[in-house]
Amino acid sequence: MVALPVRGASVDVIDEYVSALRLAGRDILTLGAEPLSVTWLAEPLTFARWCYADDDTGLLPAVHAAGSSGGWKDVLTLGLGGRYVLADAAYEADRILGSLRHAQQPAEALRVELSPGRYRVQSLVVDPDPETQFMLERLLPE
Repeated sequence: MVALPVRGASVDVIDEYVSALRLAGRDILTLGAEPLSVTWLAEPLTFARWCYADDDTGLLPAVHAAGSSGGWKDVLTLGLGGRYVLADAAYEADRILGSLRHAQQPAEALRVELSPGRYRVQSLVVDPDPETQFMLERLLPE
């Protein structure tokens, strides 16, 4: 466990791309490594990050095809539940909070809502074609 410069916070670095932050007694999933564009797909409970792609037309078919793939890597298990905000760690908190207060769907952050429970986090990199690659992190309720 590595101490962070936030009082009462700690992080378990599990994988270079995914880790768990514990803050104020709650688990928080963090997506790390390269600063990639990311979106949240609520139906398959999956975060999708663009490694490279011309556009997002192949994203949903790639995610659905990957659902039954045997290549998913178990990364960690953590307790989640409630409302979360996915934002770039480089943004100041006031900037993120301000955009959440003044917009239905803020450009600075994505809203993520999860039912309370334990979730297994799995990662997979998919290459739907030679010019496209997505990094996926899915949450599986336990």
